[in-house]
Amino acid sequence: MAGGSKSKSKVREWMRRRMAPRRKQPAAAATATGNSSESASAQSSPRRKLLAAAVPSAQRWRNVVAAVFQRAVYHLLWLVESVVVVAQLCFFFLRFGFRL
Repeated sequence: MAGGSKSKSKVREWMRRRMAPRRKQPAAAATATGNSSESASAQSSPRRKLLAAAVPSAQRWRNVVAAVFQRAVYHLLWLVESVVVVAQLCFFFLRFGFRL
């Protein structure tokens, strides 16, 4: 039993380390050496600027797709509900007839 609890604690420790937020290595290395100009040029690279510009447009695109999907699902559910209501009316009239 003692061996089992020890392995559980190892797993817990591994999970804790795995899920802990990681620190950014380049920023820590730049502050330690005192070379902030290198880190600033690395952060303002053309690829980073391109990615930064692409993120808002990607979010806008995702919002548009979400809105279209939401409307499509709404109309699909409305159609399904309408079919169910008509089916219930048909069942009622077939079961009991038109004699109320």
